[in-house]
Amino acid sequence: MSAAEVSIVRKAFPISLQYVLYADPIKVFDTLTVKEIISTWCDGGGKIDSEKDGDMEWFGGWATGKVLEYNRAKGLLSFTWRTTDWDKKAPDSFVRIQLRPHPAGTEIVLEHGGFFSKEESDKHASGWTDHVFEPLNDVFTGVSPLEP
Repeated sequence: MSAAEVSIVRKAFPISLQYVLYADPIKVFDTLTVKEIISTWCDGGGKIDSEKDGDMEWFGGWATGKVLEYNRAKGLLSFTWRTTDWDKKAPDSFVRIQLRPHPAGTEIVLEHGGFFSKEESDKHASGWTDHVFEPLNDVFTGVSPLEP
């Protein structure tokens, strides 16, 4: 590995998370991507277009990006990611979500990399759990209603 490659790897600060959601993979996929359902768990709502290079937006536009892969049947979703509080010169990061059947519903495997600092990576690691996974399970377990 060259010095440049080592530098890029060090600056990427990747996150890798697994979490069990209490719904089947298709329902989880739809809850992550369908505009009318996103608002049930995502403060401010959002959307994810179903075609490559389509728009991704969550939390009322706080997080935006471009769709890289959208495959409902395989439970695979990936997109670029940036937030409104990042410096305009900061590069986009990248999110990959894989949904796998699990006895309790779905195991979500999330990889998020390309961060410009460890601090930003750490904030996102807790943010995925606090602002995405747990609110999704609140919807799936009836703590939050499914209607927007």
